[in-house]
Amino acid sequence: MPETSIVMSRKLDRAHAAIDGADAVPVRVVWARPITGRGAEVAFLGDAKVALAMIPTLDVLDPRSRTIAQEELDRRYCVARITRVHSASVNFGNRYWDVETDRGRRRFLFREVGKHVTRITADHLLIRDTLANRFEIASLAALDQHSRDQVNQVI
Repeated sequence: MPETSIVMSRKLDRAHAAIDGADAVPVRVVWARPITGRGAEVAFLGDAKVALAMIPTLDVLDPRSRTIAQEELDRRYCVARITRVHSASVNFGNRYWDVETDRGRRRFLFREVGKHVTRITADHLLIRDTLANRFEIASLAALDQHSRDQVNQVI
């Protein structure tokens, strides 16, 4: 399979990509597998959500294009990383969380564990609250004992 050449730029506040020497067009940069495959394949979508190109990793891009693509991915997949769980409780099926994240203290809730918690591995969780905000516990084992107890109480 021939390698795709992509050169990214910004026009106003929008990412554009010149693919295989063609004129630059507006694109959305997305992970091919946003839950389990972050850091791997990246897709470039046109306005009609049609895949224009796919690359195996951001490393194949030139430094400027890589920076633009990474900024777009960071903006699209804003995920707060949970570092401590102050409290977690269940009340009438609602799961209330009070957590410390890499972006500060947050409070959120969700209902159904099966719909809102994705176990990427046995130790790695991705949580989506009722407002579609995403929270990540990169490693349950890395949390302090109180935090692990709180998580186990509600999940």
